[in-house]
Amino acid sequence: MSASSTRSDLRRTATTEQSGPRRLFAALVGLTVLFVFLQSLTAGEFISDGLSGAAKHTWTDVHGFVAYPIMVCALAASVVGFARLRASREAAAWAGALFALSVLQWLLGHCITTLGWDWVTPWHVVLAFVVYGVAVWLLVRAVAMLRG
Repeated sequence: MSASSTRSDLRRTATTEQSGPRRLFAALVGLTVLFVFLQSLTAGEFISDGLSGAAKHTWTDVHGFVAYPIMVCALAASVVGFARLRASREAAAWAGALFALSVLQWLLGHCITTLGWDWVTPWHVVLAFVVYGVAVWLLVRAVAMLRG
C-alpha cells in the first residue's frame, strides 16, 4: 500500500465522518420545516369562518400538538450542530435561535388559548412568519453544507 493511497483513504474517512452529522442536521432541520408547514395549514383551518365550535377546538388542538415536534426537532438540530458540526457553528446557532423562537411561539399560543389573551394573536402570527423564514433559511444553509 502506497503513502498516497493511505492519505486518500484518510481523506475519504474524514469526509464520510463529517457527512453523517451534516446529513442528520439537514434531516432534523427538514423535519422542522415540514412541521412548521403543517402547523401553518392547521392555523388556517381553525381561524376560518364557518366552522362549528367543536371543529375549531379540534383544529386548535391539532395546531398546538404540531408545535411539539417543531420544538423537539429544532432542539435536536441545535444539539447536533453544536456537538458534531465544529466548522458550522453559525448554523448551529441559528438552529438554537429557531428552537428559542419556536418555544416563544408556543408560549404565545398558550397565552391565546389558555389565558384567553386574544390581543396576543397578531404577535403570534408575525412570529410564525419569522419562525417560517428562519426555518427555511436554515434548511437552505443545511443543504448547502451537504453539497460542499
